[in-house]
Amino acid sequence: MSFMISALSRLPQLNGNRLLIALFLGLSVSSCALFRKAETEAEPEEVGEELDPLPGKKIYDPETGQLVIVDETPEETMDTIKWKVISTDSIPPIQSGEGIAQEEVMGNPSKLIRRGDFGTEFYTSYNVTVLLPFLSDRFNPESEEIFRSSTWALNYYGGMQMALDELDEQGVKLNVRVMDSKAQEAAVGKLLNTRSELYNSHLIMGPYRSDNVELVAEFARRNNKTYVSPHSASANVANANPNYIQVSPTLQSHCQAITQHAFENYGRKKIVLVSRDKEVERARFNYFQEEIFRLEGRIEDSLRLREYVVNVDNNDEERFGNIDLSPFMTPGDTTVFIVPSWSNETFIYSFLSQAKLAKNPMDLNRDPRQSQPESMHVVVYGMPQWQEYERIDFDLYESLNVHISSDAYLDNYSDDVRFFKRKFYNRFGITPGEEAFLAYDVTRYFGRMLNEYGTNFQYQLEQEPEQMLHTRFDFERVVRPTTTGMENPPIQKFENKHVNILKFQDYQFQSANLR
Repeated sequence: MSFMISALSRLPQLNGNRLLIALFLGLSVSSCALFRKAETEAEPEEVGEELDPLPGKKIYDPETGQLVIVDETPEETMDTIKWKVISTDSIPPIQSGEGIAQEEVMGNPSKLIRRGDFGTEFYTSYNVTVLLPFLSDRFNPESEEIFRSSTWALNYYGGMQMALDELDEQGVKLNVRVMDSKAQEAAVGKLLNTRSELYNSHLIMGPYRSDNVELVAEFARRNNKTYVSPHSASANVANANPNYIQVSPTLQSHCQAITQHAFENYGRKKIVLVSRDKEVERARFNYFQEEIFRLEGRIEDSLRLREYVVNVDNNDEERFGNIDLSPFMTPGDTTVFIVPSWSNETFIYSFLSQAKLAKNPMDLNRDPRQSQPESMHVVVYGMPQWQEYERIDFDLYESLNVHISSDAYLDNYSDDVRFFKRKFYNRFGITPGEEAFLAYDVTRYFGRMLNEYGTNFQYQLEQEPEQMLHTRFDFERVVRPTTTGMENPPIQKFENKHVNILKFQDYQFQSANLR
C-alpha cells in the first residue's frame, strides 16, 4: 500500500496536543499531496463552527448537512450554520519546502486487469484520494497549540490509517493521497481543477462541509468517479448521480425509522406529531404521514397521524407556556409523541416539562378520600440533536421514555470498541473521537468493496450490508420517482438507510433497535 501521508506511523507516543502538533509537523514535511507552498494572494475563508471539536456546543442539522450552534437560550430556528470570524493575523500558514512538491511517485503501479459489469474496471492497485479539512493554513509552527478545528481531521486521519494498515495486511493494494480541503469551497474547487491525482482516482472520499461535497459530487458525476461522502446528510447534494454514495442517512430516513419503531411498538392510534408553528417544522410531518401510509398499505385520511402544532408569538417564544397536551392523553393509556424539532432547546425543554406534568395530573380540589387520577404512560421520540443538549434535566428524558434517532451508535461495552480504543491510544497517545471510528469503518468497508468489486462497486452495495463499529452500513439505491411505470428508473444516489433508535434508560442512551 502506498500512502502519501505517512507521518502518523512514525510518530513517537506522545500525549494530548503535543502528538497533534507532531502530526501536523510530520504532515507538513512528508506529503507531496497535502501541503504545498502556501499561497498568500487571497485571504482564507471563514471557518465555521461545524468543525468545532468541543462537545455540547453543536448539533447536526440533517436538512443542511451542517453542524449548527445551539445558543444557551435559543430564540429562533437555527437551520443554517452560524459562522465565527477567526482572525488570521497571528496564525501564519505552514511553509513547506519547494522540493516536497516534486514527489509524485505512487508505490503500487495501477494496471488495468479486466472489465466487468456496469462499466467497472479491475486494477492491480487502486488510487484513492481523501479530502479532509486539516486547515493547514491556520497552523502556527511556532506555537504549542493546534488550531482547534483541525483536530477533527487529524482524529479522522488516525482512524483512517488504522483501517489502511488492516487492509494492507489483507492484501488490499491502495495508493492513498490525502489533500487539505481547508473547509473552503474555493480551495476544493481549485483542487478539482488543478490536481491530476483527483482525475486519476478510482475512489474519492470526503470532504466535510455540504457545499464542498456538492462540488466533489458534480466532479465525480462528470468524470465517472465513484465518490463516498462520509459526513453530509443533505438530501439535495446529488441529482441523478449513481456515482455518489452517502454514508449518513437523510432527515427523511430518520423520520421513517422513527415512524417504523413507534408503529411496531405502540401502534398508529397512539402516535401524535408535535412541532412549533414554523413552516420548516410543520413540513417534516409529511415524512411521517407518508411512512405510516406505506406501513398501513393504503392512503386514507382515517390513517393519518394526529398532529399538534404549538402556536408561537413574540410574547411566548421563550416560555412556550401555551403547550396543552391534555387532549391527547387518556388516564391509564399510552401516548407517543414524535417531536421532529431540534433548533430551539427552550421549546424542547418546555414540551418535556409539560408532558411530565400531564403524565401525572394533580387535582387540588380533589376530595382527600378519593384516589389520585390514574397516571398516563408517555413515550417521546426526538431527533439526534437532543443528545447534545446541555440545559435539559435528564430526569425528563428518563421519566418520559425519550427515544432519539441517530446515524451512529458506539457500544462502549463492546469488546471490539474497547479493543479499538486501546489500539488507537497505544499508537497515537490520545483517545479516539467519534470521527476516528467513522473513518475506520468507512475506510475499511469501502477499501474492501473497491478491491472486491472494482471501480463501480456501488452497484453491489445492496448485497453487502455490514455491522461496523460506528454504525451499520445498509445501502440502498435512491431512484427518481416516476409516474410512467419505468422498470429501471434513474438512480439518484446510493444512501445508507440504517438509522439507530436509541432509548434513554439508566441515564444514558442505549440501543433500542428492533433488528
